Amino acid sequence: MKYCKTCGVLYTTDVCPKCGVTEPPKEEPQGMPSAKETRNRWIALLIAIPASILLIMGIVTLYFKLIH
Repeated sequence: MKYCKTCGVLYTTDVCPKCGVTEPPKEEPQGMPSAKETRNRWIALLIAIPASILLIMGIVTLYFKLIH
């Protein structure tokens, strides 16, 4: 059963019987990303993960140096 987001009625037809709103068509999922997009994502991961680890280590080191 479908649920009308406008008026809250449950219905089984293509059009809501109370307000007459049709359900929008569902979007098709997009295909696989291109090789260039995949390579760019891997490069971003290879830069972002070590950078975030270094940032956390720097913050922790700075914290302990300020305490002692």
